Amino acid sequence: MSTILEGRAPVDAGAKTRYPIIDTDVHPDFNPGKPSVIARLPQRWREYVAEYGIVRPGSPGGDRPRHREYASRWDTEPPGGGAPMTNPDFAREQLLDRFDVTAAMLNDIGGFIVNGARNTPRDLAAAMCRAMNEDREEHWFAIDERWHGSINTPYEVPELAVREIQACMDSDYRSRWRQVMFAPDNVNPPGHEKYWPIYEICEEYDLPIGMHVLGGHRITASGSPNYYFEEHCDWAAYNFPLISSLVFEGVFERFPKLKFALIELAWSWAVPLAWRMDASYKLMRSEVPHLQKLPSEYLAEHFWYSTQPMEEPERAEWFDEILEAFEASGMADKLMYSSDYPHWDFDEPSALPAGLSDAQRRRILGENASALYGLQLKPESGVFLP
Repeated sequence: MSTILEGRAPVDAGAKTRYPIIDTDVHPDFNPGKPSVIARLPQRWREYVAEYGIVRPGSPGGDRPRHREYASRWDTEPPGGGAPMTNPDFAREQLLDRFDVTAAMLNDIGGFIVNGARNTPRDLAAAMCRAMNEDREEHWFAIDERWHGSINTPYEVPELAVREIQACMDSDYRSRWRQVMFAPDNVNPPGHEKYWPIYEICEEYDLPIGMHVLGGHRITASGSPNYYFEEHCDWAAYNFPLISSLVFEGVFERFPKLKFALIELAWSWAVPLAWRMDASYKLMRSEVPHLQKLPSEYLAEHFWYSTQPMEEPERAEWFDEILEAFEASGMADKLMYSSDYPHWDFDEPSALPAGLSDAQRRRILGENASALYGLQLKPESGVFLP
């Protein structure tokens, strides 16, 4: 569904309806090793990184090569050179200005390397997250008010994660931090009480938790895939155990205002999972007497989803049927547009299926994210679509 950015008009000349946009998934450069980040570390950890480096997912042996270098489109490399999303001005021109985006969420998957659980000293993990968040404020938030972001935390050490969230909430850019970043492949299932201190402070500040694909700790319950194509398809396997853990462990009974955004984890699976959980609950509810609602109700109330990668069935009417079931299950206000810029499978706003109604387009392109993140849509902004 992605389209080439270079040489294309961002609007359809014959279109008459304008749709304001919030992009819920944009990826800054993979920045833990950037000089501007390393320079912010305390001297001890600058020396440590210089001598021992930064442990990456899958080490030893390294990470699987991406489909394209940096996993990004060729046309997103800045004119002056460097990796995609290393030049905030070029990214602003190519994404924010081109599609007149109201706001865009910067989700830093680089934070998953430094979570204090993969051979990274806990204090280095905390210092690295502090440095990454400060770097985000200086090089992105300061240049354009449309950039917002997800807080990087050493979430496998919850007391340090809470400290980092508090630091961001005490900063001059408090209003720009709209989410806390997690991976869906934590050391413990996400419903584990270990993570509850993080959930508590997120609920206090009304900060959603963003679960983004590509943590690297593990992908499937049956081992690692051999092919990149296989890996790309297996990411959806995160969802069932993730949701089940949060619901059945009673996280939402303890934190009734907590919200999760499932980023780049698809969405069509949510309805059959809701059916499966409800059927199990009706048979075995005596095991979880702490639950006060059907599992499907928690799913409909506490989870949001991003569009990219969009479901692309062979026949257009099948997509309509999937979306109809999704919305009929109480989740019409939960699907949010995401471009995944600058990655190779980027989706621009016009990549949404043509059969969507006006109301559906407005909800998906901006209104649902506006409600979740508390971002005010600009009514005279966005793109014109048929």
